[in-house]
Amino acid sequence: MTLKQAISLVLLACPPANVAMPAQATTLEEAVAAAMDHAPEIEAARADADAADARIREARGQGLPSATLSGMIGYGRLDPQGFFGLPAANVTPRAAQLTIEQPLYTGGRVSAGIAQARAGSKAARAGETMTRSQIVVATVQAYGEVLTTHRMVALYEQMVAQMEEIQRQARLRFKAGESPNTDVAQAAARLAEAQAALEGARSFAVSAQARFANLTGLTPQDLQPIPASPALPATLDEALDSARANNPALAQAEAALDAARAGARGARAERLPTIGAFAEGATVRDQFFPDYRSDAATFGVRARWQLFSGGRVSARITESDSAVKAADARVRVARAAVDEQTISAFQGVRSASLVETAATQQALAAAQARDSIRHEVRVGMRPQLDLLDAEREATAAAVNEAKAHSDRIVAAHRLLALIGR
Repeated sequence: MTLKQAISLVLLACPPANVAMPAQATTLEEAVAAAMDHAPEIEAARADADAADARIREARGQGLPSATLSGMIGYGRLDPQGFFGLPAANVTPRAAQLTIEQPLYTGGRVSAGIAQARAGSKAARAGETMTRSQIVVATVQAYGEVLTTHRMVALYEQMVAQMEEIQRQARLRFKAGESPNTDVAQAAARLAEAQAALEGARSFAVSAQARFANLTGLTPQDLQPIPASPALPATLDEALDSARANNPALAQAEAALDAARAGARGARAERLPTIGAFAEGATVRDQFFPDYRSDAATFGVRARWQLFSGGRVSARITESDSAVKAADARVRVARAAVDEQTISAFQGVRSASLVETAATQQALAAAQARDSIRHEVRVGMRPQLDLLDAEREATAAAVNEAKAHSDRIVAAHRLLALIGR
């Protein structure tokens, strides 16, 4: 099997069988949009958020009226043993009861439950946002890696071709007695090095394309060049303010603290009584003697106050207070981490931009130097080893330039993920 056939098989195996494979993803924006639609992680995060919203409705329901209907029916024989002169008879005992209850006072249990559910929903939504940001960064990185490895393969193919030509010319000159066998050996060594680099680049290309296909469900064909960086904060202070207000990981930690505080209020509410209004209606037939009939209707107020719980309530309060302390500490840790990561990412964007500029200049200078040395070697002004070194340096500089383009856009999107944009 050839390498091209292996690449094709890998790419065909990566996307799910039920996903339609578009012909190409031409831009980075299209690739990101495809990843948003394709990623099962986002679907799972969205489902978690929907479940958290449902828990809010469930918590609200604890304070609303409830209606319960219960009933039974059977068949048997009842023998009163002559009591009241009643004979034995076959009976069909049956009963039904309808109860309606409305909580009037719960000591804060319901409001604490609603607050806890709302905090859980906020945490789930922040988790969904964080998942989306992670998918965006991963897609941008995969997109850049596909372009970078494609460029690497092309560069190393050119390098192999150049080394083969240099080796051929070295052999001709050696046969003509114009150069030593050392030139031939050096050319062969550099050719082998270039061939190894080419195979490594092809292997990286297969992995990059498989990663891209897995993230987006698209075949990585004819990808457009890396675009300009998206709009970013102009200053570090602006980036920090945005991260502190919008970072999803920090939002999750703060929501967890809100939930812990609500849980603590709910635990303390267990010490207080509950009061509720009720109305009941019941009907009974054939239960105590044949043809027995009874109907009843009752309404009133019920109260319940647990005076002794064996320490369970106090233990729960202690546990909830500890959970609040732990959640508060995690918020402080998250804030410090967000500040650190934002500072690093902001500096990373600037460094990536400077590295890209320097890499472009280096690639241009290395290519010019290689072309000059190629002419000088041709006229005998420089040894062949200089040309071998120049070819290698020019190729390495061009590879670094391709990587720098990708690193710049990835750094930008990492910063955007941190500041919640």
